[in-house]
Amino acid sequence: MHVPSLYQFFRHQVNHGFHRHGISQPATVDYVSDILMRFAETRRVYALQNADGEPLEYIVDMLGEWRLAQGGDNTKASPTRERSILRHLGEYTLFMSGLFRDRLRRRGELNYYLTHGSSAYWHCADFEVNPRQRQVYAHLHHEFGRISNSLDDMRRVQFPLTPSADNMLMALWRV
Repeated sequence: MHVPSLYQFFRHQVNHGFHRHGISQPATVDYVSDILMRFAETRRVYALQNADGEPLEYIVDMLGEWRLAQGGDNTKASPTRERSILRHLGEYTLFMSGLFRDRLRRRGELNYYLTHGSSAYWHCADFEVNPRQRQVYAHLHHEFGRISNSLDDMRRVQFPLTPSADNMLMALWRV
């Protein structure tokens, strides 16, 4: 029996879920599948750290680090760090707004995440020199809300996790 890798599993699920919503760009499917695979490890969700090595958990802290990377507060500008922060900010907001939407909605933060996620990818596209990757970032910027909605729908339809262990295991093999 062939057991798919975590990436293959997410690629299959994302491809199916996005297809239902009319999102068919293979490079975007690949990119979002990679995010889900990496963020399956919680430490990767909070991989972005400040100068003291503390993980950044809040968008406002990520934006503060971005400002510092731009050369704010008399610090030397670091375009590499700036791009890294923007990419993580986009990935983090997409992950959270897609898979933890109900939590963000209850806290009144959903639009905040959607706005900052879309903006982060706009800046990523602006920085990117690779035309293929630039196109992925531009697509994520323009379709951020729709992609996030698709992830939320996937979570509800393809992974309807309930407290029952039987249902949780069955949900993993849907589609």
